[in-house]
Amino acid sequence: MAGNGTLRRHVTIINPLGLHYRPAQVFSELAKKFQSRVTVWNGSTKADGLSLMELILLVALPGAELVLEVEGGDAEEAMENLAGILTAPGDP
Repeated sequence: MAGNGTLRRHVTIINPLGLHYRPAQVFSELAKKFQSRVTVWNGSTKADGLSLMELILLVALPGAELVLEVEGGDAEEAMENLAGILTAPGDP
């Protein structure tokens, strides 16, 4: 956990198609249900977790290690649910 209350987790994309449209859509729709701010990093490129387009533009291919950051009152619940989408072996 970072000093400002931000939870941070490294996750590896194992879906053979990477973070493509379907899982990115499920991720962004779920992220919108939480009050916490959600950010996903692929190297130096960051995406607002609420934005389907920004998630797609991360170009997270299979094997990519992403950093998921969640900050807010429901951060723990959001982290568990959202990390599960990113680490799923197939489409959610």
